[in-house]
Amino acid sequence: MKAVHRDRQVRWRTLELLGAVAVMSAWLMVRLVLIQAVHSRQLTVDAAAIHVHNLVLPATRGRIVDRNGVVLAMNVPSYQVVATPEYIDSGRQGRANAYRDGRLLARYLPFSAKRIGRVLDQKTVYQLLDRAVSPTVAHRIQSLGLTGITVIPASGREYPDGRLASQVLGMVGSNGRGLAGIEYQYNRILSGRPGHWLVNTDAAGNPLPQWQLAYRRPVAGKTVQLTIDANIESVAQKWLAWGVHRAHATNGTVIVMNPHTGAVLALANYPNFNPNHYYTATPLQMSDFAVQTVVPPGSIFKPVTASAALSSGVVTPHTMFYTKGYFTVDGIRINDWKPNGWGWISFTRGLEVSSDQVFGEVALKVGTQRLYRMIHAYGFNHPSGVGLPGDSAGIWLPQSSVNNVDLATMGFGQGFAATPMQVIAADASIPNHGMMMQPRIVRAVLSPSGTVSRRIGPRVENRPVSSSVAGQIEHMMVLEAAYGTGVPAQVPGYVIAGKTGTAQLVVHGKTSSSDFAASYLGYGPIPHPRFIMLVMIHHPVGSLFYGDQVAAPVWKHIATFLFHYWGIKPYATGNNGTAPPTSHG
Repeated sequence: MKAVHRDRQVRWRTLELLGAVAVMSAWLMVRLVLIQAVHSRQLTVDAAAIHVHNLVLPATRGRIVDRNGVVLAMNVPSYQVVATPEYIDSGRQGRANAYRDGRLLARYLPFSAKRIGRVLDQKTVYQLLDRAVSPTVAHRIQSLGLTGITVIPASGREYPDGRLASQVLGMVGSNGRGLAGIEYQYNRILSGRPGHWLVNTDAAGNPLPQWQLAYRRPVAGKTVQLTIDANIESVAQKWLAWGVHRAHATNGTVIVMNPHTGAVLALANYPNFNPNHYYTATPLQMSDFAVQTVVPPGSIFKPVTASAALSSGVVTPHTMFYTKGYFTVDGIRINDWKPNGWGWISFTRGLEVSSDQVFGEVALKVGTQRLYRMIHAYGFNHPSGVGLPGDSAGIWLPQSSVNNVDLATMGFGQGFAATPMQVIAADASIPNHGMMMQPRIVRAVLSPSGTVSRRIGPRVENRPVSSSVAGQIEHMMVLEAAYGTGVPAQVPGYVIAGKTGTAQLVVHGKTSSSDFAASYLGYGPIPHPRFIMLVMIHHPVGSLFYGDQVAAPVWKHIATFLFHYWGIKPYATGNNGTAPPTSHG
């Protein structure tokens, strides 16, 4: 009986074991079906999220060069430091590992150990720790052998000449995008197209090239060639800084342009900054005063008023005016800059000595409608279109609200605000026989190999005045440079044409009697001008504040360089090469 009982127990246990095996097998079969048929798609996605990574391969940013090919902005070899935090912050020691790695990386990256640790203490598959580190730093980080930390080849931005044309060039932020200047305006062209590398990774998150799934090569950005000449830009910056310091002023700008093509040969601002270290710059240093700042132009606007007056026939160069140092409009006294005036003078002499009374009275003769028509013809109703960000359209009274006092003050460049670029683009029509060219600062876009992809050539914007009227105004401006307020700008041996300006600035909503913008606008050599140049210096302090005192000497120094730089030989002596006028009226 005992043997029979034992046999029954064995059979039952065998059956129980077989039943358990059968249940387990059935469960495994169900799981297998669920994994392979029902959940396979989701599990594949989950696996890919862990082991398949899409690494972004940044494109090489295009260069910025001057008109002669001198490199002004370029890329230098650098590396990205990328982390896969989920491979670092795993297990019971995950947080400790993250902050330990943070302390190690902080030796080489410009961030605190705590900040890096917080980034690594996450459950993410991708974190960019630093966009651009040097090859030396990259090698040291790689030698640490940290799990989940990858070093990827990239590139960094460098400006070889530091402060040269800094506001024109702008800078590139840590995300690789242009933040200002040409870097911002042409960001899409300079950036190129990033590539990607879709790869499997090992358990530590390191790419396995032999398991490459997809690869798209990055396309390098194109080169932007400027119209600027680096040599002229450097000299302009040097003498502008001298002029600003000499006048104890706050800031200033110099624009040198080819009046026949609209090409900007130099655009200098002071103060400026080093785009290699742009994060240390102040807003004043980063401002492009030439296109972003609007000021009353003062007397350098008088050629525009003269254009309206001569074109409409309300005056001739010989029309006489009696000046007494002031004039009255609708009961309001408006003072000239010379308290006692000059007595009887011609319209030509009025521009030569820069009489505000003459040009105020001329504006009244011209009338609001005709003056505004000329203002619009000269492009003052829209941004200059030079090709830089922040290009302002200026500030003007609506034509319908202009009264006689407004009209008179507008005649000599007060009561409105324009950018220096708008003013020089307008006045450049005079040496170009009345033809106004579109100002431009980009000459061409080049492929990475250096071939021209797109050329940006000269473009006529308008013809504000006839060739004969332009010639009359040029004659008046030559006399201004020879015998009038522009004498300090003379370069011995060369004939130039010019106009001084001393504008009262608007401070706290009111026209100031002590804050000025001193300027000189001139071109030469006559009769075949190669350049037109505007020097404008803001807020001079002390006894020097008139345009002939502050801006004209700066203009002279830069113009002297230009004549020598281009090999233009002197061909005039004494009185700037002009014959004495037969009469001053």
